[in-house]
Amino acid sequence: MSQTSITDVETYIVANPWKPWVFVQLETDAGVTGLAEATTHDKPRTVAAAIEEMSSYFIGKDPFDTEQIWLEMYRDEWFSKNVINTTVCSAVDMACWDIKGKLLDKPVYELLGGKVHGDRLRAYANGWYTDADGQPEGFARAAKRVVDDGYDAMKFDPFSTAWQRMSKKELNHSVDIVRAVREAVGPDVDLLIEGHGRFTAGQAVDVARKLDEFEPTWFEEPCPPDSINSLGEVADKSPIPIATGERHMTKHDFFELVTRTDVDIVQPDLMNTGGVTEGKKIAGIAEADHVSFAPHNPQGPVATAIYAHLCATVPNFMIQEVFQTYDVEWVDDLLQEPVSVQDGHVHIPDGSGYGIELDMDMVEEHKYSEDHVHTINLFEKDWETRQLN
Repeated sequence: MSQTSITDVETYIVANPWKPWVFVQLETDAGVTGLAEATTHDKPRTVAAAIEEMSSYFIGKDPFDTEQIWLEMYRDEWFSKNVINTTVCSAVDMACWDIKGKLLDKPVYELLGGKVHGDRLRAYANGWYTDADGQPEGFARAAKRVVDDGYDAMKFDPFSTAWQRMSKKELNHSVDIVRAVREAVGPDVDLLIEGHGRFTAGQAVDVARKLDEFEPTWFEEPCPPDSINSLGEVADKSPIPIATGERHMTKHDFFELVTRTDVDIVQPDLMNTGGVTEGKKIAGIAEADHVSFAPHNPQGPVATAIYAHLCATVPNFMIQEVFQTYDVEWVDDLLQEPVSVQDGHVHIPDGSGYGIELDMDMVEEHKYSEDHVHTINLFEKDWETRQLN
């Protein structure tokens, strides 16, 4: 096969109301394009500009050289481990893997070692409780709907906007929310408790002990990600398994997590931590210490397809986060053939590359601008941003 070169890059920002989606497409001189997603929090134009500014790292390069491209983009940027830089690295890497698959006429999962979990992956629902009004009965009502929709696992944040510590009244209210959800869905549904990095280590341990009676599957990101010591203390003392990693960047952070703490589940966000190349290494680091792999994915439909291909090949894969069932009503229309999420499972797309393509008419219809994002008041934005990620 003659050498293929990347010739150009295009970015498309789509007006998801609470976190605009950034889609990336690399073009090649072989006439094949590679698709990726580069969504972060509230900085879509910053990411799009950074992709253009860093294009000298990948324009003219062979998309098969993913290790070299990733190394140079990460190594040669002075402040390499910041989320904008690692998101650009991720997007370019993921698009290159799509190109590889298309040129070889193989799905990406075959290039990564093949499926080890069959044709579909167990998923948990997120984004389902925006109408719960922060009340136990609202959460219970919404949780029943999730079970009716075919899920047997769901994630939620019962802590409102708590920071560092909670009053007894606030903590009791959070406990009441978890109790209401457990009573609503029964004993066989996995409840994944989201902490959003809110608490001191001592408060997080207290929260975990009070929630233990409801048998949560995990307590996610109980402490801010900037203190590995706090995470280690909570993981050591919590009766609930600890999951974390959505705000950790690259294999270096995850090596520290796995070797210095007793966290039970790592949750890299492939959009931000380094893409497919880095994601596979992170999964391997976790597997070596028998730590489960459950990637963070509050992103768009392109991300869901990419995650499905990677997770299909990861022996220590546990479960995949999806928002698709409770996202904007037009989410499935953004892809020519949407990723199927049915009965609480993500079906792995077939076809070469990731097996997906954008519907450019829908991308244009929902093109991002400040006046095209649905109007939501500050409370709703705070709820959706802090509660759902």
